Amino acid sequence: MREQLLHLLFPHVCLVCKKLLQPGEEYCCSSCMTKFDPFATPSESEKVLRQTIVSHFGEHFPFERSWCRFQFHKKSPLQQVLHSMKYEGLFNLGTSFGRQLGAWMLSEGPPGDIECIVPIPLHRLKKIERSYNQSEKIAKGIAQSLRQPVRSELLVRKRFTVSQTGLSAQARKQNAEGAFLAGKDVRGRHVLLVDDVVTTGATMAAAAQALREGGARSVSLAAVAVAAKE
Repeated sequence: MREQLLHLLFPHVCLVCKKLLQPGEEYCCSSCMTKFDPFATPSESEKVLRQTIVSHFGEHFPFERSWCRFQFHKKSPLQQVLHSMKYEGLFNLGTSFGRQLGAWMLSEGPPGDIECIVPIPLHRLKKIERSYNQSEKIAKGIAQSLRQPVRSELLVRKRFTVSQTGLSAQARKQNAEGAFLAGKDVRGRHVLLVDDVVTTGATMAAAAQALREGGARSVSLAAVAVAAKE
Protein backbone atom coordinates (compact mmCIF):
# COMPACT_ATOMS: atom_id res chain seq x y z
CA MET A 1 0.00 0.00 0.00
CA ARG A 2 2.87 2.40 0.79
CA GLU A 3 4.30 1.94 -2.72
CA GLN A 4 0.89 2.59 -4.27
CA LEU A 5 0.44 5.83 -2.31
CA LEU A 6 3.98 6.93 -3.18
CA HIS A 7 3.33 6.48 -6.88
CA LEU A 8 -0.04 8.23 -6.68
CA LEU A 9 1.60 11.21 -5.00
CA PHE A 10 4.74 11.13 -7.18
CA PRO A 11 3.65 9.46 -10.46
CA HIS A 12 6.91 10.28 -12.24
CA VAL A 13 9.02 8.17 -9.86
CA CYS A 14 10.36 4.75 -10.82
CA LEU A 15 8.55 2.00 -8.94
CA VAL A 16 11.78 0.11 -8.32
CA CYS A 17 14.55 2.62 -7.58
CA LYS A 18 12.31 5.65 -6.80
CA LYS A 19 14.33 7.95 -9.10
CA LEU A 20 12.57 10.48 -11.30
CA LEU A 21 11.46 9.11 -14.65
CA GLN A 22 12.79 10.66 -17.82
CA PRO A 23 10.64 11.68 -20.83
CA GLY A 24 9.31 8.57 -22.56
CA GLU A 25 9.60 6.34 -19.47
CA GLU A 26 6.51 4.85 -17.81
CA TYR A 27 6.44 3.56 -14.23
CA CYS A 28 10.00 2.17 -14.44
CA CYS A 29 13.23 3.84 -15.50
CA SER A 30 15.27 2.42 -18.35
CA SER A 31 17.99 1.26 -15.97
CA CYS A 32 15.59 -0.84 -13.89
CA MET A 33 13.90 -2.17 -17.02
CA THR A 34 17.21 -3.74 -18.08
CA LYS A 35 17.04 -5.86 -14.89
CA PHE A 36 13.73 -7.43 -15.99
CA ASP A 37 15.59 -10.12 -17.99
CA PRO A 38 14.00 -9.50 -21.40
CA PHE A 39 14.14 -12.04 -24.20
CA ALA A 40 16.42 -11.19 -27.10
CA THR A 41 13.84 -12.04 -29.78
CA PRO A 42 10.17 -13.07 -29.98
CA SER A 43 11.30 -16.40 -31.44
CA GLU A 44 13.39 -17.08 -28.34
CA SER A 45 10.47 -16.24 -26.07
CA GLU A 46 8.17 -18.53 -28.05
CA LYS A 47 10.63 -21.40 -27.73
CA VAL A 48 10.92 -21.00 -23.94
CA LEU A 49 7.17 -20.59 -23.40
CA ARG A 50 6.44 -23.61 -25.56
CA GLN A 51 9.04 -25.72 -23.71
CA THR A 52 7.57 -24.67 -20.36
CA ILE A 53 4.06 -25.74 -21.29
CA VAL A 54 5.05 -28.92 -23.12
CA SER A 55 7.18 -30.01 -20.15
CA HIS A 56 4.08 -30.01 -17.96
CA PHE A 57 1.31 -30.92 -20.41
CA GLY A 58 3.01 -32.69 -23.29
CA GLU A 59 2.44 -32.19 -26.99
CA HIS A 60 -1.30 -32.89 -26.58
CA PHE A 61 -1.78 -29.24 -25.64
CA PRO A 62 -1.79 -27.63 -29.11
CA PHE A 63 -1.51 -23.89 -29.63
CA GLU A 64 -0.70 -21.85 -32.71
CA ARG A 65 1.88 -19.25 -31.56
CA SER A 66 3.13 -17.84 -28.25
CA TRP A 67 4.91 -14.70 -27.07
CA CYS A 68 6.24 -13.33 -23.78
CA ARG A 69 8.51 -10.38 -23.08
CA PHE A 70 10.47 -11.32 -19.95
CA GLN A 71 11.74 -14.23 -17.90
CA PHE A 72 10.27 -14.09 -14.39
CA HIS A 73 12.52 -14.52 -11.34
CA LYS A 74 11.37 -14.55 -7.73
CA LYS A 75 12.37 -11.52 -5.63
CA SER A 76 13.29 -9.61 -8.79
CA PRO A 77 12.46 -6.02 -9.79
CA LEU A 78 9.97 -7.43 -12.29
CA GLN A 79 8.15 -9.33 -9.55
CA GLN A 80 7.99 -6.13 -7.52
CA VAL A 81 6.42 -4.23 -10.40
CA LEU A 82 3.97 -7.00 -11.32
CA HIS A 83 2.89 -7.19 -7.69
CA SER A 84 2.12 -3.46 -7.79
CA MET A 85 0.08 -3.99 -10.95
CA LYS A 86 -1.85 -6.97 -9.63
CA TYR A 87 -2.46 -6.14 -5.98
CA GLU A 88 -1.76 -2.46 -5.33
CA GLY A 89 -4.16 -0.79 -7.74
CA LEU A 90 -1.66 0.31 -10.40
CA PHE A 91 -3.77 -1.26 -13.13
CA ASN A 92 -2.52 1.11 -15.84
CA LEU A 93 0.77 -0.76 -15.56
CA GLY A 94 -1.04 -3.62 -17.28
CA THR A 95 -1.87 -1.45 -20.27
CA SER A 96 1.73 -0.26 -20.43
CA PHE A 97 3.04 -3.84 -20.34
CA GLY A 98 0.47 -4.78 -22.98
CA ARG A 99 1.60 -2.05 -25.35
CA GLN A 100 5.20 -3.23 -24.97
CA LEU A 101 4.17 -6.84 -25.53
CA GLY A 102 2.09 -5.96 -28.59
CA ALA A 103 4.98 -4.04 -30.16
CA TRP A 104 7.25 -6.98 -29.34
CA MET A 105 4.88 -9.37 -31.11
CA LEU A 106 5.02 -7.23 -34.25
CA SER A 107 8.80 -6.82 -34.22
CA GLU A 108 9.36 -9.98 -36.26
CA GLY A 109 6.43 -9.44 -38.62
CA PRO A 110 2.66 -9.96 -38.53
CA PRO A 111 1.56 -12.39 -35.77
CA GLY A 112 -0.74 -14.40 -38.04
CA ASP A 113 -4.49 -14.22 -38.50
CA ILE A 114 -5.44 -13.45 -34.88
CA GLU A 115 -9.03 -12.18 -34.85
CA CYS A 116 -9.55 -11.19 -31.23
CA ILE A 117 -7.80 -10.93 -27.88
CA VAL A 118 -9.21 -12.75 -24.84
CA PRO A 119 -7.82 -12.15 -21.33
CA ILE A 120 -7.77 -14.88 -18.69
CA PRO A 121 -10.88 -13.97 -16.66
CA LEU A 122 -11.21 -13.55 -12.92
CA HIS A 123 -14.12 -15.07 -11.04
CA ARG A 124 -16.74 -12.37 -10.45
CA LEU A 125 -16.17 -12.46 -6.67
CA LYS A 126 -12.43 -11.98 -7.08
CA LYS A 127 -12.99 -9.15 -9.56
CA ILE A 128 -15.28 -7.42 -7.07
CA GLU A 129 -12.56 -7.77 -4.41
CA ARG A 130 -9.78 -6.50 -6.68
CA SER A 131 -11.97 -4.11 -8.76
CA TYR A 132 -10.13 -4.92 -12.03
CA ASN A 133 -8.60 -7.79 -13.99
CA GLN A 134 -4.90 -7.25 -14.68
CA SER A 135 -4.98 -9.62 -17.67
CA GLU A 136 -7.74 -7.54 -19.22
CA LYS A 137 -5.60 -4.42 -18.87
CA ILE A 138 -2.68 -6.20 -20.55
CA ALA A 139 -5.00 -7.35 -23.34
CA LYS A 140 -6.17 -3.77 -23.92
CA GLY A 141 -2.55 -2.65 -24.29
CA ILE A 142 -1.86 -5.43 -26.81
CA ALA A 143 -4.99 -4.43 -28.72
CA GLN A 144 -3.61 -0.93 -29.20
CA SER A 145 -0.67 -2.45 -31.08
CA LEU A 146 -2.38 -5.29 -32.96
CA ARG A 147 -5.52 -3.32 -33.86
CA GLN A 148 -7.69 -6.26 -32.90
CA PRO A 149 -10.61 -6.16 -30.44
CA VAL A 150 -10.55 -7.36 -26.85
CA ARG A 151 -13.41 -9.86 -26.40
CA SER A 152 -13.57 -10.51 -22.67
CA GLU A 153 -17.03 -12.02 -22.97
CA LEU A 154 -15.70 -14.98 -24.97
CA LEU A 155 -14.34 -16.66 -21.84
CA VAL A 156 -15.71 -16.74 -18.30
CA ARG A 157 -14.44 -18.33 -15.10
CA LYS A 158 -17.37 -20.48 -14.04
CA ARG A 159 -16.04 -21.51 -10.62
CA PHE A 160 -13.94 -19.86 -7.93
CA THR A 161 -10.35 -21.10 -7.66
CA VAL A 162 -7.69 -20.40 -5.07
CA SER A 163 -4.56 -18.51 -6.07
CA GLN A 164 -2.04 -20.60 -8.00
CA THR A 165 0.82 -18.99 -6.06
CA GLY A 166 2.64 -21.54 -3.94
CA LEU A 167 0.89 -24.57 -5.43
CA SER A 168 2.77 -27.51 -6.93
CA ALA A 169 2.55 -28.14 -10.68
CA GLN A 170 0.04 -30.95 -10.15
CA ALA A 171 -2.04 -28.87 -7.74
CA ARG A 172 -2.05 -25.97 -10.22
CA LYS A 173 -3.36 -28.30 -12.91
CA GLN A 174 -6.13 -29.65 -10.69
CA ASN A 175 -7.03 -26.18 -9.46
CA ALA A 176 -7.52 -24.82 -13.00
CA GLU A 177 -9.16 -27.83 -14.68
CA GLY A 178 -12.75 -27.16 -15.68
CA ALA A 179 -12.67 -23.60 -14.34
CA PHE A 180 -13.49 -21.88 -17.65
CA LEU A 181 -16.35 -21.76 -20.13
CA ALA A 182 -16.21 -20.28 -23.65
CA GLY A 183 -18.87 -18.01 -25.12
CA LYS A 184 -20.74 -19.10 -28.20
CA ASP A 185 -19.25 -16.40 -30.44
CA VAL A 186 -15.77 -17.93 -30.18
CA ARG A 187 -16.60 -20.57 -32.79
CA GLY A 188 -14.32 -20.49 -35.83
CA ARG A 189 -12.02 -17.75 -34.46
CA HIS A 190 -8.27 -17.57 -33.95
CA VAL A 191 -8.00 -16.29 -30.37
CA LEU A 192 -5.03 -14.69 -28.63
CA LEU A 193 -5.25 -15.75 -24.96
CA VAL A 194 -3.55 -13.32 -22.55
CA ASP A 195 -2.25 -13.65 -18.98
CA ASP A 196 0.33 -11.84 -16.85
CA VAL A 197 2.77 -14.60 -15.83
CA VAL A 198 3.02 -18.22 -16.99
CA THR A 199 4.53 -20.54 -14.37
CA THR A 200 3.56 -24.07 -15.43
CA GLY A 201 0.91 -23.08 -17.98
CA ALA A 202 -1.93 -24.71 -16.01
CA THR A 203 -4.25 -21.71 -16.24
CA MET A 204 -3.47 -21.16 -19.93
CA ALA A 205 -4.02 -24.86 -20.66
CA ALA A 206 -7.41 -24.97 -18.94
CA ALA A 207 -8.55 -21.75 -20.61
CA ALA A 208 -7.31 -22.83 -24.05
CA GLN A 209 -9.10 -26.16 -23.68
CA ALA A 210 -12.36 -24.36 -22.90
CA LEU A 211 -11.93 -22.14 -25.97
CA ARG A 212 -11.25 -25.13 -28.21
CA GLU A 213 -14.23 -27.02 -26.77
CA GLY A 214 -16.29 -23.91 -27.51
CA GLY A 215 -15.29 -24.13 -31.18
CA ALA A 216 -12.27 -21.80 -31.47
CA ARG A 217 -10.39 -22.56 -34.68
CA SER A 218 -7.03 -21.99 -33.01
CA VAL A 219 -5.54 -20.45 -29.88
CA SER A 220 -2.31 -18.48 -29.49
CA LEU A 221 -0.81 -17.34 -26.20
CA ALA A 222 0.72 -14.12 -24.88
CA ALA A 223 2.05 -13.25 -21.42
CA VAL A 224 4.18 -10.53 -19.94
CA ALA A 225 6.55 -13.11 -18.47
CA VAL A 226 7.29 -16.81 -18.15
CA ALA A 227 8.88 -18.32 -15.06
CA ALA A 228 12.58 -18.94 -15.51
CA LYS A 229 14.18 -22.21 -14.46
CA GLU A 230 16.05 -21.28 -11.29
